[in-house]
Amino acid sequence: MSVQANPYPLRLEKVHMEKIRTLAKQGRRSVNMQLCIAVETYLEQYEKEHGEIPVEPEH
Repeated sequence: MSVQANPYPLRLEKVHMEKIRTLAKQGRRSVNMQLCIAVETYLEQYEKEHGEIPVEPEH
């Protein structure tokens, strides 16, 4: 897991955050890890449907 240089303040609907908290608790994970898993899962699914997302290397 990489460390983010400038954390992004994530704004979620209250109900969505509560659902994330519930899933994190069920999986014995932190909310941060649950959000990371959700993002990774979304990206994997997106790339399966649309192909790899090109990214530029960091400077």
